[in-house]
Amino acid sequence: MKQRESGLPFDDIRNLAKNLPELDGDALNHTAAQLDDGESRFAQLCKWYSACTGRSPAIHRPAVTLFAGTHALENSLDGGASSNELLDKVTEISEGSAFINRLCHQHDVGLKVFDLALQIPVDDISSEAALDEKSCAGTIAFGMEAIAGGADLLCVAALEVKPTISALSILQVLGNVPLEDLALIREDDDNGPLLKAIKVAEGQSNNSLEVLRRLGGRETAAICGAILAARSQHIPVIIDGYTALAAALVLYKLEPSSLDHVKFAQLPEAIAFINILSDIGMDSILHTSISKVAEEGLLLASGVLKSACLLLQGKPSLN
Repeated sequence: MKQRESGLPFDDIRNLAKNLPELDGDALNHTAAQLDDGESRFAQLCKWYSACTGRSPAIHRPAVTLFAGTHALENSLDGGASSNELLDKVTEISEGSAFINRLCHQHDVGLKVFDLALQIPVDDISSEAALDEKSCAGTIAFGMEAIAGGADLLCVAALEVKPTISALSILQVLGNVPLEDLALIREDDDNGPLLKAIKVAEGQSNNSLEVLRRLGGRETAAICGAILAARSQHIPVIIDGYTALAAALVLYKLEPSSLDHVKFAQLPEAIAFINILSDIGMDSILHTSISKVAEEGLLLASGVLKSACLLLQGKPSLN
């Protein structure tokens, strides 16, 4: 199994997470003063957006960012089929012909997809760590490029063919999700690879970055970076999917306040993952499950948030 190279790369990430800007209470109060019913769902969304951005709620440049990475373990289980399908998806989006391209165009939402070395999968987490510390920290830093070009709402997920053992093993180690729930999500009767992956992170449940290094894919690390970078620039974030939830759990265990600017797009179907959202204090924009495709959930949730902001604009009081 690979050994950690040094404490320095992760120390930079820890310091960043510990020194993120606080949410803006004055902006929240200013928006709250314009609302008759400060406890309505509409009001909660508007106040949260103002607290994150430091200004009145108005969304003009929403962006969807998708990260794609491959895994040696998944390739060994399906002969590389999922990696090939993922590459096809990235190519389709890059060419502008995917369904998500049309959705983003219709909703006037920017779209980026990051190919995270698809031809070089992370190592097989059933027997060794996915990444060394330098590579993991570097991928977190690369994920910060999600905010390049600017945005006033960042919607982030992993582009996936199916839930990965990587994401599910992180959720089990850091979130204590029952194995039977994970098996149902994978629709797989063989928990062997998952159990082996969990063992690779044995004894590390109190060190979330080390769990990320051992079990996470490049897409999980990059989502962590995108979330941190957005906070540093006062950009609210919506996430969706198992990989994004795993990334959020990594950051929460690192620094609970690092997720104050993040909401989940839709309510997960499985109660175990609803419980994780509750445990980390993360609300979902949509209080129901709409789509199993993360990027579709992001678009729908961003539309609801944008509509809430539009309702408030120009209305000092709602009667």
